[in-house]
Amino acid sequence: MSARMRAAVALLALVLGLIAADGSAADSPCSVPWQSFSLKAEKMVGRITAEVQLDRVPAQPLPPGLWPAVRGEPLGPSGPTVQKLTIRVTIDPPGLPSLRMENRLWFDPVTGAPLRLIRTRSGMDDYVQWFVFGPEEVFRRQDEPANPAQAASPPENWTKVSRTAYAFRTESCPASSETSLVICTVSDAIARGTLDLPPQCVFHKRQLHRLTFQAERLERVSYAYLEQAGDGVQRRAGETGAVKIRIGATPIGFLNGKTEPWFKDAYLTISADGRLPLAVACDLPLVGHVEMRLDEIRFR
Repeated sequence: MSARMRAAVALLALVLGLIAADGSAADSPCSVPWQSFSLKAEKMVGRITAEVQLDRVPAQPLPPGLWPAVRGEPLGPSGPTVQKLTIRVTIDPPGLPSLRMENRLWFDPVTGAPLRLIRTRSGMDDYVQWFVFGPEEVFRRQDEPANPAQAASPPENWTKVSRTAYAFRTESCPASSETSLVICTVSDAIARGTLDLPPQCVFHKRQLHRLTFQAERLERVSYAYLEQAGDGVQRRAGETGAVKIRIGATPIGFLNGKTEPWFKDAYLTISADGRLPLAVACDLPLVGHVEMRLDEIRFR
């Protein structure tokens, strides 16, 4: 269950992080006009909600504290600001405590290079992870509760600590990104009308994967969502043309002599103009396969 749940967090970072730029084509690896959005789904086994927000923040050195040490210099920003992509997912199964997962990724808005990442999960198999990206490796610190008493206390009281380094680039993947940023490239390609997407290497979960993309044009996809733009709020419903992207992955190399599986039947649906993340589908812990649909979106 723990491995499946970690995979679900990474997948959501990929399929929900549809915008990893601030909308300026001049200084961003992709150009998408919105600042935040949320999706939701209702199933017999629970309610699922996801919230995504993108902020431009000042570029700063790694703050003191729990970040892992990096051999050599960590990847750094190319300018005075960076992008912060926050993804929060909540699963509310009937009669059980909520499962909450959050990713916070800082990345360079010009090159798209991932810089650092925090992942947290609470409600089941709790953990906090800190990642720092270097030119060749990704360095991770993970804190977990060592016993049930610690699990009921704040993360600063947890004493089960591990530090690990993973490959970020290899001979077969000389250029790679982080999972949640790949979809930025996909969304921008759809907006430009390019559906023949080449494979791309990403750091996903704990090892490198080579992703492949299969695009399908859809004539009509229904939608119903709340749109916020400036001070105005409108409820929109109707149909639009869209593109469904199915994502496959092949692990690169081995992790402790094994490879980690990726996801079954994972896809996302984006409006044909690249503006709207209409639907995201994947397997999630506790609820199984689910398609979440756009519920709210805020444009810049």
